[in-house]
Amino acid sequence: MRKFMMLLFAAMFMILVACSGSDGEGADDGSSSGADDGEEIVLKFGTHLTEDHNLTLNAVVPWMEKVEELTDGQVTFEHYPNSQLGAADDAYELVKSGTLDLGYTLYMEEILPLMDFPMLPDLYEDPEAGTAAYWAVLNQEPFKGELEKIGLKPIMAVAWEPYTIGTVDVKPEKVEDIAKLKLRSSGGLHDEATAALGATPVAISASESLEALRKNTVDGYWGSTTSWSDYQFTEVLQYGIKNLPLNGWGGVFTMNVDTYNSLPENVQEAIEIANEEMNESLGKFIKEYTSVEAWEIAEDEGMEIYEVSDDVVKEVKEILAPLTEKWLEEQDAAGYPATEIYEQFIEEYNNY
Repeated sequence: MRKFMMLLFAAMFMILVACSGSDGEGADDGSSSGADDGEEIVLKFGTHLTEDHNLTLNAVVPWMEKVEELTDGQVTFEHYPNSQLGAADDAYELVKSGTLDLGYTLYMEEILPLMDFPMLPDLYEDPEAGTAAYWAVLNQEPFKGELEKIGLKPIMAVAWEPYTIGTVDVKPEKVEDIAKLKLRSSGGLHDEATAALGATPVAISASESLEALRKNTVDGYWGSTTSWSDYQFTEVLQYGIKNLPLNGWGGVFTMNVDTYNSLPENVQEAIEIANEEMNESLGKFIKEYTSVEAWEIAEDEGMEIYEVSDDVVKEVKEILAPLTEKWLEEQDAAGYPATEIYEQFIEEYNNY
């Protein structure tokens, strides 16, 4: 009996060794589990944009479709428009925490003051060239590193046309008229520019501005003409200035950098291709849309579009010009590479 038990234990030992050797060969054959072997990947992309917003239709949806196409369906998306998972103010935290994998991360000036950079007055006039320059700057040092520090990777960027003012009841034709207004502003440098012209800035997100305009919480909207129809502001706005040279504005769609780094190489390559293709087409779209179509839509929906005099244009530029030097000095002093980024942008813009 004892001899039988010893033979049994020996046989069991040999079986275990054989199994162990088989597992070791499998681990060394280059195969792996998870996303690397083609496992399906589902990414959550959320924004505050409505489903029919021009950026949803011309940026978010085409970008997702391009990534799905380039990965042959390995990557698919859950799309959450219209603030379904959180408001615009929460977008950064949603992406950083991983609640969203991708989002339209706005209003981050307090987290990273450099995000105010595209809002410098008189930084650019052509939104296509501005978008291309902004995208280039975001993807090189030092801006790239600053975004990585706060957990973000840019996937798309847009520089809207220089902002203007649309009003409900008053038709401002001089700086003195503007100074009497309470205007919706998007915060940061736009608040400073609004105040520099003597008006009262009221920081409200675009999605909340229609109600503020209806209730006369503000007299007008300092922002992009594209928002007038996208957010139904034309229901209440009566006047719009076509040639007012206010600050521009830049928006960035981002991805959680850890999520990106965890993706297999083929998916990362697909994302990079989609990034480049979509940013090029997005800049062209913004220029075409903001130079003609947005104005025509506003007029068709009842707004009076007019121009202020050349003297007013010159006066506005002179009033806003000091904000650039002030902002650069403040950010440099705070340890941010603002002047370096500014110079990079100017070079990229002029070379476009």
